[in-house]
Amino acid sequence: MTQPSYSRTARVVWPLAIGVAYGLFVRVGMPYRPFGLLDIVSTAFLVVTPFSLGALAVFMAARGERTSPRHDARVAAKAMLLFLLTMFVTLLEGLICIVLVLPVFMVAAVLGGVLAGWLHRRTLDSKGTVSAFVLLPLLLGPVEAALPPSQSEQTVTTTIHIDAPPEAVFDQLADVRRIAPDELGFAFVHAIGLPKPIEADMQGTGVGAVRVSRWEKNVRFEEVITHWQRPTAMHYRFHIPPGGIPRDALDQHVEMGGEYFTVLDGGYDLAPAAGGGTDLTLTTRFLNKSQLKLYGDLWGRMVLQDFHRSILGLMRHRAEAARRA
Repeated sequence: MTQPSYSRTARVVWPLAIGVAYGLFVRVGMPYRPFGLLDIVSTAFLVVTPFSLGALAVFMAARGERTSPRHDARVAAKAMLLFLLTMFVTLLEGLICIVLVLPVFMVAAVLGGVLAGWLHRRTLDSKGTVSAFVLLPLLLGPVEAALPPSQSEQTVTTTIHIDAPPEAVFDQLADVRRIAPDELGFAFVHAIGLPKPIEADMQGTGVGAVRVSRWEKNVRFEEVITHWQRPTAMHYRFHIPPGGIPRDALDQHVEMGGEYFTVLDGGYDLAPAAGGGTDLTLTTRFLNKSQLKLYGDLWGRMVLQDFHRSILGLMRHRAEAARRA
């Protein structure tokens, strides 16, 4: 009575376990770069590895059975979710990175699983076929890394209307005293682990002055003023001093000024609105240095847009409150 039950359980669990073990092997092995040619933030890991993981799990689950595409997709998706959960629990990746890669990981894993099921139904799941899927990211990684390096520069701009004159709004930009959590409202980027700003302190005035921003988790960076025109503009370039971003504050793969992404400069522009009040625009320019240009650009823009809305909402709240006082 127990043998069939054990067999059924094993047929469900082992394919998932094998898929997760394979993913962990690639994830743990890639950063060591035995040949100096493998990278985590690359198509080889972020697209091909989940594709191969889903395929491997389905090959293992389908042995001796005829499966359907829906069944194959479910097996691949379960294996991928378990892999992501394992990376999170073992601290291989933080919540920010897990959320950012979740869409592409799931799509790639399901596609790999469906293809593996199709090959299985045509009796093409030989040892050679399975080995090809297993080796695919390890073969693609060196090829991808050998390509000429390229960078993508992106500009994100967000505008909000504030029911206060430009002078009143501008005065809120330089010194941003202690920020209460409810002043920022809900922001997706903070919900997934990005530290919240605490305060900003302007040291000096005009071009050359430095605004020191402090965030949660002991994050500290500087904004060096490059253009100052009260009440219409305040622009700056980012400077991240050594130790300004502790290692445990941000995941290394999304760290500002890190190996893959760098924030360059930005600023505020103010213009009187036709119906009264002020249109406040926040602009940030960043550099995507990863191999994943399209996906990295997309997420970089989405994260900054969300952060912009949070900060601009704070400025509106304070400027309008000061006007009513």
